[in-house]
Amino acid sequence: MQEAVNPIVEAIREFLSTFGLGQYAELVAVIPFLLLLYVAYLIVMRSITLSFRKVGMPSEAISGIRLMARLLFFAVGLSTILSATTVISGTALITGGAIFGTAIGLAFSRALSNIVSGFYMLAARPFRVGDYVKIGATEGIVSELTLNYTRLTLPDMNRQFVPNSKVVESEITNYRVRVDDLMYQRGITVEEEEDEKHSRGNLIKSAYAELKGLAKGTEVYRYTFDVQVNKDYPLLKALEYFNQVSDKHTANFLERPEVMYWATTNLGNIYRIAFIVRKPMEILSVGANFQAEIAEFHEVLKSK
Repeated sequence: MQEAVNPIVEAIREFLSTFGLGQYAELVAVIPFLLLLYVAYLIVMRSITLSFRKVGMPSEAISGIRLMARLLFFAVGLSTILSATTVISGTALITGGAIFGTAIGLAFSRALSNIVSGFYMLAARPFRVGDYVKIGATEGIVSELTLNYTRLTLPDMNRQFVPNSKVVESEITNYRVRVDDLMYQRGITVEEEEDEKHSRGNLIKSAYAELKGLAKGTEVYRYTFDVQVNKDYPLLKALEYFNQVSDKHTANFLERPEVMYWATTNLGNIYRIAFIVRKPMEILSVGANFQAEIAEFHEVLKSK
């Protein structure tokens, strides 16, 4: 292999010698290889996504494989560049490396911060690919995790890349919950006898009736949103309307949506409403329709 490459390097050296840059022939010679490596990287990454998606592999697993492939290509490219630096003296290499490292640190401190945050997120796992999350004021479905960015599919179906450093610094709400944990919080255990379950309140009985068909440990998505109602509207009238809409949409969810009086502010009363779906995309479909009808409370209450 070396014998085949040497003529190319010598040809480049002869050409660069006219400009007094013959000693950098090896560095120039690796540029075509790096270009080919980049093209191969694009092809491999696309093939991984399409191939594993066809066989039904989960998005989180595909994202992990893409990350490992990305690190592999980076290692190959870096080792190639370092192998071409043998023509530079040790002193020059150390000095140049220090200068280059300083420049990289100053120019790409944000990128380096994102990478460090990316490793932290891989270890902490506050969410995974496919989860519906809220990061700061941004919410959507996690479609990919990389060392630099977390990619979200927003409710309007646009894609947003959130820097990992911002993710680590922000408050994160993950709407994924386990059914058995949810039932436990409500005072129900899966192993309870039927007569014990039916002796509980209406909310508990309703919750168990809708959720008992799910296997223990099944994960669902419990999404909550707040509605603020002006104090001019009677509290009971607002609750009555919200409950009517919840009854109307019960069939679209795993159980009847919950309506809770949450707080009172100077601007009005705040109600928190929660619904449970199997898949995060349903938050953007049936969940969005439900929220739209809830939002009509102003006109409905005004007409009464």
